[in-house]
Amino acid sequence: MRRMSRLTGLIAGIALLGTAVSTAQRVEGGVAQLDSGWSLPNGAGPTQHIRLRGDQSVPPRHARHARLDPIWVVDGGDAFGRVSTYWTGWEGNGGDRAEYWLLGVYKSGPQQVGAKVGDSWSGFSIFRGRMWNEQYLSFQRRRVELSLYVANAPMPGLSSSPTPTTNLANFDSDSATPGIQIDKNIYSTVTLTWATGSAVAFRNLIPGNPRVVELDSYVYDTLPSPHQDVVYLRGVLRINGVQVQTSGDSSATWNAFDTTVNRGLGSVGNTFTIDLSPYNVGDIVTVEVIAYFVHEAWYRNDYVLGSRTVVAATLTQQFEVIPEPASLIALGTGLVSLLALRRRRK
Repeated sequence: MRRMSRLTGLIAGIALLGTAVSTAQRVEGGVAQLDSGWSLPNGAGPTQHIRLRGDQSVPPRHARHARLDPIWVVDGGDAFGRVSTYWTGWEGNGGDRAEYWLLGVYKSGPQQVGAKVGDSWSGFSIFRGRMWNEQYLSFQRRRVELSLYVANAPMPGLSSSPTPTTNLANFDSDSATPGIQIDKNIYSTVTLTWATGSAVAFRNLIPGNPRVVELDSYVYDTLPSPHQDVVYLRGVLRINGVQVQTSGDSSATWNAFDTTVNRGLGSVGNTFTIDLSPYNVGDIVTVEVIAYFVHEAWYRNDYVLGSRTVVAATLTQQFEVIPEPASLIALGTGLVSLLALRRRRK
């Protein structure tokens, strides 16, 4: 029988780990006030992009107000419901003529905030705009725009899969025959050294986040994830389908707003002694080394939301328990000699 030694799970593993969850992500806002001159070009949601647009020739000594309260994440997100929210604003008149507030901050610069499905923000000035004409006689044009965009948080994966190894071939007693044969007359035990091999993990950045720079005008920023992610490479050894040993872990961490894309995961493994005494000549023993990729998903840098474990690669090897052919010949020759000697003595 031909013993097998194969590596499986690489292609499927990379495809699985490198595929982001493609789900709609949307926010929605309650329209607390929307005076004339203000509009919501994309509506109040559910939408991926809320725009609050102000543009009017305001009458003398008048103000035009608009605000959304509350705002909440409706759906979407990664496998754990995590999203990135990007809050930006612009005003074109200076001073108190055109004003906006984002998350309670007056004329705030861009703010990226990590969130998850079900999160909400409330308050008088979480998403608020004001156009004011301080003149007593003339109408004055005022312009201001607020933007809130939501994107899925990126999921870590593997850009290069591990390649598990063992030293099982070192115990092959019959190199002339395909596969691995281990002579139990030579080896009563096999000291197996096994390892997962190293890998490269990635966490992509978030492209295409609109930032308002003028009325109806946007540039698109690439942003890091606002959440922490920790990944592990872990190994398991199985003999004839039974798990007999695990390795330690190698790990990599992305903190919230970490701009690094690739991180290395070192090889992990262990040493295990296979006792051959329970096996009979002709038995086939299957050895498997399974490399697992474990992802621990955090909410911002605060707490763990959950984890997932997938198989990154599997090495399957088999060996046959034998007495070496030379040993059998020697044994047979010895028996014949003993029988002949016994007959002569008789």
